[in-house]
Amino acid sequence: MRGEAFRVRRGRPVNYETSPEPMTVRTVKRLYRQTDGRWPFVPYGLVPVIGLAVLLIYGLTLFAFGSVQAETARTARLALSDAGIDWARIRVSGQQVFLEGEAPSAAEAERAIVIVRKANAPTPLGPAPPATRVTGRLNGVADAKPLSATPPVTDARKPGRSAPGDWSFQLGNGALTLSGEVPDEATHAAILQDARSRLDPPRLASIDDQLVVSGGAAPSGYLAVATRALDTVSACDTGTAALRAEVFTLKCELPASAAADVRAKAYADLPWGKLGDVTITTREEINTCETSLATLLGDARIEFASGSAVIEPSSNALIDSIAAAVKSCPGTLRIEGYTDVTGEPALNMALSRNRAFAVRNALIARSVSQQRLIAEGYGESRPLADNTTPDGRARNRRIEIRVVRASE
Repeated sequence: MRGEAFRVRRGRPVNYETSPEPMTVRTVKRLYRQTDGRWPFVPYGLVPVIGLAVLLIYGLTLFAFGSVQAETARTARLALSDAGIDWARIRVSGQQVFLEGEAPSAAEAERAIVIVRKANAPTPLGPAPPATRVTGRLNGVADAKPLSATPPVTDARKPGRSAPGDWSFQLGNGALTLSGEVPDEATHAAILQDARSRLDPPRLASIDDQLVVSGGAAPSGYLAVATRALDTVSACDTGTAALRAEVFTLKCELPASAAADVRAKAYADLPWGKLGDVTITTREEINTCETSLATLLGDARIEFASGSAVIEPSSNALIDSIAAAVKSCPGTLRIEGYTDVTGEPALNMALSRNRAFAVRNALIARSVSQQRLIAEGYGESRPLADNTTPDGRARNRRIEIRVVRASE
């Protein structure tokens, strides 16, 4: 049977070349028969390949069009946080990042821009920098774009209305300091007489009168607010009662036994103005908090990469414990950074500040409210040990956390 194509299937010869069926049908049947009733391997092999291609296209599309701006902003913020840079603010448009803020130096400004440029984000094809362009006005960096002028601050009071006067009554170290302005001499005399009637040595041993008469008439209820301030702050160990733009605020530190009475007076309806922030912390709460934090930071130290503000991964467990303790603390806490005397004092001051802010950012990342945390750098000041020995220098390189006192 030369010249003819025959195939034997189940003992019967089949001539496909002479079959009356169309070529495409014959081809499909031939493939089907060649595999004993099963489709060939090739279509099955393409299924996972096609599936992966669809997933890849979906992932790339989602990254490129759905969340690129959010991912760019998130990556930039995390990179700056990890580097201990808190002074740079971020504005993002697509994949362009603009930094603004007051940099400690031109070198620090350039460092911030480089960090954001090199920051990687996860993508379907592996880590890659999401920012395509990074610029900023940071301490005069050359490639910055001009920012729009800051709008002037205007007085929200109605035209023709005179300011009644803002003041602050601060109690600390046995002295009550009265500072600021009052509208008229009669109000001044009444406040001073009320303050003197509350003398209670040694807790309140003296009155320092620095009030100035600004002129005008005190509105109805104004003197009653000043009396409320004296009534509450004079019951504190330390504290500050203030009036700013017709808003009354109070910060007070006192024994737990007196807290309920002061709190009730502070939150009572005001005869004039508005009630602002009232922070009342007890001596017992502060002592418990600071003892707990001192124990944590005394038994172990937060480790940083040499000469930088990058926290070592080995300190993550310690920071977890600090975050848990901080959440139980009252009021606002100050994170203090210190260094040894190695290096230039100005550089040590900047390093200590950046390290304090790095710890602040790490605590914020662990769900501690950023409004409750401030950070300060003190450089090589306030050493705990002798800087001439390695052990002494190691003890001086430290982070401390304290409750901000009401009189500060």
